[in-house]
Amino acid sequence: MRTSQSRSGAPSPARSMLRTSLAISAASVPVIGLVALLWRGQAGLSSALVGAVVVVGFFALGHLAVRAVVAGEPGLSIAGAFVVYLGQVIALVAVFLVLRRAGWVDGRAFGAAAIIQTIVWQVGQVVGFRRARHEIYPDVALPSGHS
Repeated sequence: MRTSQSRSGAPSPARSMLRTSLAISAASVPVIGLVALLWRGQAGLSSALVGAVVVVGFFALGHLAVRAVVAGEPGLSIAGAFVVYLGQVIALVAVFLVLRRAGWVDGRAFGAAAIIQTIVWQVGQVVGFRRARHEIYPDVALPSGHS
């Protein structure tokens, strides 16, 4: 089964959610960088761009991984999603530990960009979900002649 469809074959809202979040994020990252440059200088710019890109990567890879898990065996979906989440948290802590030692990172700009980009991503998820087509009653057959 393809991950872009629900179990009954209808299109899944997941593709719309990912596409919308990526589009909004692509527009927001340069804005976040510009604001950080004005606020914290060159170190703020680079730190904010890294923070925003780390967040986008974190959510995009997690979204794709959960889609793959959910497309598989239904009984393993929640356990698989938890494993994906746990892997994300471990990877994110590793990134933070590496960046903490970097002298060029402006912690305020990095943190502010990460928080703002998280909110932007979540808004994109909601907008993408709202715009997607949803299967309401997948098991109900319409009378012949109706579509």
